[in-house]
Amino acid sequence: MDTTKLVGLIFLGFASQLGRGCIAAESRPQQVSWWMLVGLGLAVLGGAIAGLIGIKKLRRQLDHMKEDLDERASQVEQKRHELESLYRADDELRRHLHLDEVLQSLVKTAIELLHADKGALMVWDEMKEKLFVRASFGFHPDTVARIAMAPGQGLAGKVALSGEPAFIDDAKMDGRVTPFIVESEHLFSVMQVPIRVAGEVFGVFSADFVQRHQFTEEEKRLLTAFAHRAGLAIETARLYEREQQIAVMQERNRLARDLHDSVTQSMYAVSLYAEVAGQLLESGEQEKAQQNIRELKTMALDALSEMRLLIYELRPSVFEQEGLVAAIQTRLDAVEGRVGLETNFITEGKISLPLQIEEGLYRITQEALNNILKHAEAKTVTVALAQEKNAFRLEVSDDGMGFDPVQACAVGCMGIRNMQERAKEMGAEFEIISQVGSGTKVVVRRSIL
Repeated sequence: MDTTKLVGLIFLGFASQLGRGCIAAESRPQQVSWWMLVGLGLAVLGGAIAGLIGIKKLRRQLDHMKEDLDERASQVEQKRHELESLYRADDELRRHLHLDEVLQSLVKTAIELLHADKGALMVWDEMKEKLFVRASFGFHPDTVARIAMAPGQGLAGKVALSGEPAFIDDAKMDGRVTPFIVESEHLFSVMQVPIRVAGEVFGVFSADFVQRHQFTEEEKRLLTAFAHRAGLAIETARLYEREQQIAVMQERNRLARDLHDSVTQSMYAVSLYAEVAGQLLESGEQEKAQQNIRELKTMALDALSEMRLLIYELRPSVFEQEGLVAAIQTRLDAVEGRVGLETNFITEGKISLPLQIEEGLYRITQEALNNILKHAEAKTVTVALAQEKNAFRLEVSDDGMGFDPVQACAVGCMGIRNMQERAKEMGAEFEIISQVGSGTKVVVRRSIL
């Protein structure tokens, strides 16, 4: 029975006895006031005691409610922290499109989320026979080179095979963790989770600590949610690279057709000039034959220049290896410089843009330079490239004969539409400034976002 009720009942019973005593003492008026005073005093005292007990109980209830509210507030704060961490991770992943960049970003971001000391992302080889490290942070290169796990072998192999995460507080005492990795990297606690892409295990992410780490439920939930987002980012990167490969193959096929057509036409023209020159020599027309031979030489040189240009476009390896600035300079030296054009290349600021943007700018530069070679009859060409934060400006100009851009588009566009589309893909503005007799300037610019 409730303590407060018990005390109340006791004092009610006592008050009832006092009432009977008062009635019995009606014949003795001098004793009534004394009994009433005692009864009232005890009633007041009982009420006070019951009130104190009730207040203590109420305080206990309030304390319990406060504890519940604090626990719920803590849970809400944990959820908020998890969501903020995942939003930051999403922002970081969206910055990259190429697979290797995405994988390295995954490792870096997860290490920051979990405050881990080291991390690695292991993926299947082409035959899905071994897991090897594709991206890592904090691991020694020799250790990375030695890691190769078959399905079911080592902790990563078991996680990949089962599709279930693993959380190891003491790696030295757990036989599932490969000993040489623990010893060479001085690992203490390890957590590994599978990353699924299109429903299949793509690889295993490992977050590693050099001191004992007790994994919390929050960390487990966070890494599991992050692994799901990682799978989506990897799938997006793979689709993007597949599209890029198709685009590259289409571009190479187009250039190969152009090269074939150009070589065929040039060789046919050269053979005709050679045949005519031979006939003129046989008929004794020396002067006409010499003129024909001079034209033959000019055509052969033009054909050589055209073939060099197309072959260079087929494999601009310097762009992949050294970036945009080196690729433009190499192009100017290898093509425009060799045909006698005076070239200038001006850069402003540190040029470091996302790969897809640099590739777009390089292709626009190529198209503009090709037009100069084919149509401008210029003596000088200038390429200017500037960057400030994520804003950039590209200008390709010449001192050639110029043209009417509206009329040029009506005739054949001279690649203008391709340049416009590439600029649009980069979120940039595109402009051609030209008029007959005053040279041409191609401008691509994007303001600071």
